[in-house]
Amino acid sequence: MSRAKSTIALPASILMLLFSLPQFTLAATDNGDECSCFRTNGPSRGYFLNHQFHDYRNVAGASSPPALTTNATNATNAFATSSFFLEDAWRSEWAVQNWNNSDNLASSGASVLMVNTPNNVYIEQSNDSSSDYTSYLTLRTARHKTFQSVAEIDSNEQDFHYMSARFMARVIGSPGACAGIFTYLAGNTASDVQEADIEILTRDPRNRVQYTNQPSVNKAGDDVPQATINGTNPGERDWTLWNVYRVDWMPKMTSWYVNGESVANISFQTPKDPAGLIVNMWSDGGVWTGNMSLFDEAFLQIQWIELVYNTSGPYGGLGNRKRDEAGAWGILEKRKGVPGCKVVCGVDEEVNVTGTPALLYNNTGDATMGWRGEGMGALVLIPLVLVGAAVFGYF
Repeated sequence: MSRAKSTIALPASILMLLFSLPQFTLAATDNGDECSCFRTNGPSRGYFLNHQFHDYRNVAGASSPPALTTNATNATNAFATSSFFLEDAWRSEWAVQNWNNSDNLASSGASVLMVNTPNNVYIEQSNDSSSDYTSYLTLRTARHKTFQSVAEIDSNEQDFHYMSARFMARVIGSPGACAGIFTYLAGNTASDVQEADIEILTRDPRNRVQYTNQPSVNKAGDDVPQATINGTNPGERDWTLWNVYRVDWMPKMTSWYVNGESVANISFQTPKDPAGLIVNMWSDGGVWTGNMSLFDEAFLQIQWIELVYNTSGPYGGLGNRKRDEAGAWGILEKRKGVPGCKVVCGVDEEVNVTGTPALLYNNTGDATMGWRGEGMGALVLIPLVLVGAAVFGYF
């Protein structure tokens, strides 16, 4: 996994000025560490401070899926499936879950005990014919006699405040499960939850994906149609095939893409507060997921995850944030001494290697930076007013 942190973000009110600047020869950075900020493309394009790339395509020691754990207690207490999940590179970014729904089984509409288990999160050796990858991350759900075992990983960063997240993923297996990729901030009640969701139901047509700004029901339990779009993959493409799913959570709208094509935009109740990121594969036998048949299984498989994002404060989320004198959550304090957005890199435009941002603008005063790639960066002056405004934490 590569992780790069830049030092600045640009105000939305002046993004168009920056986009109007001429673009010159592009070059890929080595890993994004040299970048001051990261730019995305499309109608929901924006600038972000931080970049992460999690690559599961060629993990040493990948193996066949572990045997299912058919006892609920043993599933809860299961160990990690391999040393990969014990390494700092994984544990610094993700937490494998082992909670269950026993406390709200009756009130949630579930018909079966659902148990998250580390045994259902593993690096699987690929048997596919492609030479592009030899492994991938798998999250599994399976129906047992007395419970449903499921899988979930949560980001350790709980302070994402707008992001663009991409997942090279596919979903396979039996009906009765839901693959979920979403930002998440818990609330005191279901109507207080804030989410921006990608959900694939294995009982649905294989080109259908649901996109939602949660909650999708109101306090009375009625559906809120403005919150959800039932999308169709471009070209009717099957979700059992590898696709790149992208969610852009921005201040006024959440936008979704599949394989680079825009598929949904929702401005209604866009999440507004800092949140974490969750990836899961689950079923509780309820109305939403459906009831999986006994001994059936379903899988969410992921080759890679790429994130660009801003945060509202220090690493670790709301509990660790400090106010500065102006009352903002750690923004000015965090960016004290920031030199400005001098090196702008793209994660979509002219990227030659997946996960390696491309140089778009270099305002360091050196037009011939020796970054590795197919070309050299060109000097482009970003007006001082843009840098100055950015230092004060506008987005």
